[in-house]
Amino acid sequence: MKRRLLVILSLVFILALVAVPAYAAITDQQKAELEALNKQITEIQKQIVDKYAEAGEISKAQADATKANIDATAQYRQQFSQQQGQIAPTPGYAPGYGNGYGYGCGSGWGGGGYH
Repeated sequence: MKRRLLVILSLVFILALVAVPAYAAITDQQKAELEALNKQITEIQKQIVDKYAEAGEISKAQADATKANIDATAQYRQQFSQQQGQIAPTPGYAPGYGNGYGYGCGSGWGGGGYH
């Protein structure tokens, strides 16, 4: 009896693990919205860099290098979504290495170490 209950509970647990990722998948409409928002983020970041350059906080060369980095990040996101079939996370906002926004190695909520 206990073994049968254990098997049933194990199967329910496994089904729950499988069902959650399938339920959490984003729709095509959500993907399109995220892509549009990522494009807006890219353009706003470039505008911010231009404002810093206009104010003399950074040089033209620094602004150009920063905007090239922003473009490279946007290109990475686009390539990732084409290859993986999903939206690439915006750096700094996904779980992983932290950067102050999540659990990670050396920084983030847990600070200093592997979690």
